[in-house]
Amino acid sequence: MSDRDEELEIQALQRELDDAFATTRPRTGFEDELWLRMQSRRPLGSRIREAFAGLVQGVREVPAVPLASVAAVLVVVIGVGIFAFSGIGRGPKATSSEGAGLSLNAGSGGNPTSAVGSFGHLPSPVRAGPGSPQASSGALNPSAPLPAGADYAGPVTLTWAGQLNITISSAPVFRYSEPTTDTADQFASSLGAALERRPAGFLGLYTASDYTLTVRGTIESPPQAPAYFLLTSPSMADIAAAGAQPADIAALFLTEHRLAPQWPYTSAVDGSADQVKVYFQRQFDAPGYGLAYLVDGTGNRLGLEVDLNGSHPVRAIGPLPVSIESAPYPIISADQAVQIAVKPSAAANPVAPAATVQLTSAELVYTLVAAGDHSFYEPAYLFSGSFQVNGVTYEKRVLVPAVAP
Repeated sequence: MSDRDEELEIQALQRELDDAFATTRPRTGFEDELWLRMQSRRPLGSRIREAFAGLVQGVREVPAVPLASVAAVLVVVIGVGIFAFSGIGRGPKATSSEGAGLSLNAGSGGNPTSAVGSFGHLPSPVRAGPGSPQASSGALNPSAPLPAGADYAGPVTLTWAGQLNITISSAPVFRYSEPTTDTADQFASSLGAALERRPAGFLGLYTASDYTLTVRGTIESPPQAPAYFLLTSPSMADIAAAGAQPADIAALFLTEHRLAPQWPYTSAVDGSADQVKVYFQRQFDAPGYGLAYLVDGTGNRLGLEVDLNGSHPVRAIGPLPVSIESAPYPIISADQAVQIAVKPSAAANPVAPAATVQLTSAELVYTLVAAGDHSFYEPAYLFSGSFQVNGVTYEKRVLVPAVAP
């Protein structure tokens, strides 16, 4: 083939390609769809300004329109434009992150509620298994008094001899963000206390005319929730209430100082004469089950404590108010919980004789799991039973995490 023939063939192919591109058109409506996409991605301010300018230009072309009508039309069009371009009313936008497209709604007790499992994988509370020691919760973690019976740290063989009738298949998990110094300052200010300094390990120390207030964040081991510690001065007035019982005096003191619990609780009193401790045992609402106590890792009920000397408040220790959200999670069945509770501990000493313990009662409870920036109140099963060794009565408790693996 000569160079001339090759050149003519190339020109013919070029004409065919030009004709093909000239006659190829996008599908019907594609150009309008593309224009809308381009407009929707432009800044909101630019779109509103252009809509406004176009409207004004159209009005100028019709000079017979009264000014009052023009103003009314402008108000309507601008309002509609803002609504349409702002995304209001379109519902939540889905993203690729976990829990995408889930809106928060008001749950029981005013807590925002997320969708099932929206907190992701949860850290598990440490299980107090058979034969494990019952650690003390410490003075900074106010707990209701232990029932009659001493602690027993020896090996045990556990059996189940009770009834556990829990029919719910899911329970809420509660989550809060770790409080900051601003959180502590706002709390103290709401009580009328002023910042004095920030001691190491605390969010702040505050003073008022008749008390000092210290606030700290979450403690990871053993897990303890953010808390405040109010220590009164001798100038603190007694609570004047004729015939009031210690629980009433403590409640009046908390109310007067804007510290009354904003969560369900039951009261318990420990002590006698002029030295009394009043406990407000915190509860969480588990729909379908009812109210479940908050406990520490050894099963002691937690909440708020007020120490009294007669009618004079001496000290108050309680959880720092924080914003809490909740999400339902599937939980293991009662039968599964029983099997885990009586399973022998891997740490048990196979040589030492083990005491036989019948676990006779169980209930759904909540326990704190500290996890850094966010910590959780998670449901658990608390088993307990009394037994005797050498004439001494002991009580054994086993805490089994309830959230399904």
